[in-house]
Parts: sequence; C-alpha cells; structure tokens
Amino acid sequence: MTAPESGLDTEFRQRVVDTMVTVLARLLDRSEPITEEMSLMEALGLDSTLGLELMLEIEDQLLILIDVELLDQDQMKTVGDLASFIAGHSRQA
Repeated sequence: MTAPESGLDTEFRQRVVDTMVTVLARLLDRSEPITEEMSLMEALGLDSTLGLELMLEIEDQLLILIDVELLDQDQMKTVGDLASFIAGHSRQA
C-alpha cells in the first residue's frame, strides 16, 4: 500500500509524506533518512503515544482533520501506508 492508491490526490499525499518524514525525524531524534517503505513500528519504533503525537502534528501542519475512527493499525505497517490513509481520510480543518 505504499504506492498511491487510485482516487488519491497524489500531490496532497506527497505533502503528507514530506510532513510525516519531517515530524518523525524530529520526534524520533533521527538523522538517518526515513522512507515510505520503512515500518512504523519495527524500523522506526513508533509506539501509540508517538503515533498520536505524529497524527496531531500532521493535522496542525497541514490544517486538516484526520478521520481516525477508520484507522486500522494492522493495515498501517509503513510510512507510505499511513500517508495513503491520511490522504484518503482527511478533510480541511
């Protein structure tokens, strides 16, 4: 699910990816590159607290509201998976 799904605004999805990478690097104090293919939990060590902080910061930076009720943690394995979800399940704040 790392590639943009049909029907998604690819430009907006790329903005989500760019924002996620920036926020994750800061939250995790990580200087190594973060890619769309990286596993959120295994490779990056993201836990539920950092995940919530990530989502809130993405909402603030992109001025959007994310519909988290539809979020299925089992389907959000990678940075790209989460970016696709956010791009498809958010609206302007």
